[in-house]
Amino acid sequence: MKVSISIARSVEVPAPGERVRTLLQDYESAIRRFPKLRKLTALAPNTYLWEMAPIGSRTAGIAHEVSYAARYHVDLRAGVLRWEPLPGHGNATIEGQMRLEERGPSTRLFFDVRGELRDVPVPFMYRLVAPPFIQGTFTRLVDVFLEQTRDALILSDSGTRR
Repeated sequence: MKVSISIARSVEVPAPGERVRTLLQDYESAIRRFPKLRKLTALAPNTYLWEMAPIGSRTAGIAHEVSYAARYHVDLRAGVLRWEPLPGHGNATIEGQMRLEERGPSTRLFFDVRGELRDVPVPFMYRLVAPPFIQGTFTRLVDVFLEQTRDALILSDSGTRR
């Protein structure tokens, strides 16, 4: 079964934009914070293969090990990290962006992602509920990622003030 995902979330980071921009400069470290990421493999400069631990519900028989490759582009001036799918790798195509918006002493971090998961094993009786369930599961992963990224930026910012 194919399942489309589309997620747009954001989080307020109590740190100035200049500090939060370090996230874009070292985006590989940021990517590694993503929940359920089992392995991240560099395929070429700015290109990574994601391999994730099973996502879903074993009880419902919906558990999918998502894998995909993406090429990343950083625009520090605009405060944007974009990624585009690299065809021919894995069982998903994922694209999106992280964007920073400075708001005085804080920065809003926006995260937008969309894509398609292929070959999702879904028992027939769950085919109607699987797409919203999977969308919700990925939304929660994105929320956790944003929270962990915010917390890491806060901790590293407080460490630099000492």
